[in-house]
Amino acid sequence: MKNRIYFLLLSCCSLPVFAQTEAQLDSMYNAMSTDLGEVVIRVNRPVFQQKADKMVFSVEHSVLSEGSTVLEVLGRAPGVVVSQDGELSLRGKQGVSVMINGKLSSLSSKELANLLRSTNSAVVKNIEIIANPSAKYDAAGQAGIINIVLKTSLLDGINGSVFASGGRGRKNRMNTGFTLNYAHQAWRVYGDYTHTFRGEEERKTFDQDFFDAASPTTPLRHTHQQYKTSEPLTSNNFKLGTDYQLTPKTSIGLVVDAKIGRYENKSAGISQIYAPISSLYSSIGTDNYNLEHWYDYTYSLHGTHAFSEQGTVMDVDVEYERSKFNSKQRQLQTPLISTAERYANRKGEIPSTLGVFNGKLDFTIPFTEQHTIETGWKSTVKSNNNPSVYHVEVGDHWIVDPETTNQYEYKEQIHAAYINYKLATAHWQIQMGLRNEYTERDIHQKTTGEQHQTDYNNLFPSASIKYETDQGHSYYASYSKRINRPSHFDLNPFRFYNDPFNYWQGNVRLKPELTHATEVGYMWSNYLIATLYFSRTQDVMTQVYTYEQNQTILVKTLENLSKSCHYGATLTATLNPTDFWTMSSMFNLFNNQYKGTYQETSIDSKQVAFTLNAQNSFTLPKGIKAEVNAQYFSKSNIGLYKREGYFDLSIGASKTILQEKGSVKLALSDVLKINHFTLMGTNFDSRIKQEYDLDSRIVTLSFHYKL
Repeated sequence: MKNRIYFLLLSCCSLPVFAQTEAQLDSMYNAMSTDLGEVVIRVNRPVFQQKADKMVFSVEHSVLSEGSTVLEVLGRAPGVVVSQDGELSLRGKQGVSVMINGKLSSLSSKELANLLRSTNSAVVKNIEIIANPSAKYDAAGQAGIINIVLKTSLLDGINGSVFASGGRGRKNRMNTGFTLNYAHQAWRVYGDYTHTFRGEEERKTFDQDFFDAASPTTPLRHTHQQYKTSEPLTSNNFKLGTDYQLTPKTSIGLVVDAKIGRYENKSAGISQIYAPISSLYSSIGTDNYNLEHWYDYTYSLHGTHAFSEQGTVMDVDVEYERSKFNSKQRQLQTPLISTAERYANRKGEIPSTLGVFNGKLDFTIPFTEQHTIETGWKSTVKSNNNPSVYHVEVGDHWIVDPETTNQYEYKEQIHAAYINYKLATAHWQIQMGLRNEYTERDIHQKTTGEQHQTDYNNLFPSASIKYETDQGHSYYASYSKRINRPSHFDLNPFRFYNDPFNYWQGNVRLKPELTHATEVGYMWSNYLIATLYFSRTQDVMTQVYTYEQNQTILVKTLENLSKSCHYGATLTATLNPTDFWTMSSMFNLFNNQYKGTYQETSIDSKQVAFTLNAQNSFTLPKGIKAEVNAQYFSKSNIGLYKREGYFDLSIGASKTILQEKGSVKLALSDVLKINHFTLMGTNFDSRIKQEYDLDSRIVTLSFHYKL
């Protein structure tokens, strides 16, 4: 415990100091240099930059990010928390939208987590965290937007890079790939390839108490489950694109992106049932196996035309994504003690085909140097076909289980128009916008014959203002209305079994969340940045558990509560104590409160919590850089449940070689091996405690070379 406190204090000592914005650069050297005879000018960039409208995490300049997956890198971004299932929250709030190069992802949270796990951090330039976006952005994401910006090269001739890394946690990990660019006059061709293998082993312990519905204080049963999982993931990601400058005012481009992956989850464990609670009623050995494949192809065409050198600019984007996802499950049970109760062996196949078309037209119209109008249109058409078939073993035969088999078709259209006004003077920056989104959704459960159709129209206003004085003081405020629609996975009523006693089921009657968010902030001489924020969400979606008493099964799903409130304060600070040492920190204090009625019970769940992210960067002689990153997340609530606090400490070092064209990096994540998740809660007639011992301590050695 003393060592833990020591590391926490050492890594977080940068909090009560001054901050800097993009106007002041820290001591971390980047690759940009200009040779002027005997003079070499180096431009230094910070790992974290706090801008007026977003936080920018420079992944390409972070030693700890090398050799990681994008999901692991997101877990080290200020204010971002990645759950044990790969779901994202921002500043303690769920409902985050993810964009890749400014394009909104249409994948479910499960599919997106697999994609981010299989994407190498070497292809990422920056991660932008936008808590309160303008009307130009999609209104999706009640907690804000995370934009993952991929690397591009504008240099003439042939250039690129190769990279490789190897790591070891409880299992081996490997990443390798290359990027290649060719540019000549008006033509540019670029592409990249990444191969990823990630071995992972996790240990899980679930304890659940079940109560008599007529007497909530009387325990009927207790279950204790222990699992050890092996979760190998293999992926191959490709991208090929070209841009051509037709005229000095017009350019077009084409990109083809392919992501092919395979994920296994092999789980072995023991499930014990105590009924009555002091007597072992049954003990079952469990063998669960889940195999997932995905094939995701995206084709996009984009173009830009400037009507005059200082006039209107038009941007056109057309994109089509085709994604196939297949999951095969098998659950086998072996009784370890004699009991009259039996649990059937089960297997299932859940294929999914997703098609998404996006069309977007944007205009930027500068009337004067101070006044600009942005306006445009976007249409998204989405379809998902998901026939799930489950079988149970009866005797020596497998038969279809009619209670869990279902064919699900989902169609959605979203059409949006927006207008945004910007005013920029010497002291003032003002932005006001209005976005209108029309949504039409059709769900057809073919097996049961049920059909659910809905359509709705929403206006989403937004506004921001910033005032800067000549003495270095800045004040800003912003407001936006946002929406978080349930994904096709959230709405799908099929069952996804984790084991005989736990399964996930979607809720076809989920309603979208609507959020009003506002924040105010203050900067002093571009050193100290402080923000107060508040948001209120109606029809908030939250995870709940229901208990099937006759089968001792816990069902996890989503339900709408009437509202939630989220408010807090952040403090961002950066300081250069010496020429070689930079300290950057972000402190976030917040309160989540959920209110509503569920199962005829009034709910008022709230929890004051805080997060602290501290980054220490060192530029040492002979081309050596080092980083120490510490994060602490206090106890917080996720809907109706509490997550215990946890701490993460990661360290890394790099050295330039081969005349500064290459670099070798060594990193160790979760140095103290205490980054684990514990989820606890009481849900009317059940009480749960779920502990996840993650495969989080990983040593990684990586090599990167610029061609």
